[in-house]
Amino acid sequence: MERAFDFNQNIPKQEKMLETPVQLFNQHLILHIDLAKQCIGEDRQVFAAMIPDEKKILLAKTEDMAFKAKHKPIMLFVKQKNAKGDKSISLQEFFADWPEISSENKKLDYQWKEIELTLEIIL
Repeated sequence: MERAFDFNQNIPKQEKMLETPVQLFNQHLILHIDLAKQCIGEDRQVFAAMIPDEKKILLAKTEDMAFKAKHKPIMLFVKQKNAKGDKSISLQEFFADWPEISSENKKLDYQWKEIELTLEIIL
């Protein structure tokens, strides 16, 4: 099978991932392995809730029924990003619903709430 290339098009610059515990990269949330183990463990899905007024995303394990009742979250798939074990979660659904929230690649501030077992991420 042949591929057709148009060499007149601009090729987007390839960006390198940052060395940070939490980042947004190509509309995916990337979690460093240590943080991912702490808040997600080995789960393949996670509850995610957007708080658009505060530009925050909350993540919790799928067993957390109190989180489910309080925030009405959606379930997102958790994938392994690289050989180190970092985790990746697609946020494209959130960016489609809230286009006013920036989806640029960047380091993200976060807070692990140990009592609620919730990861709060500021976009």
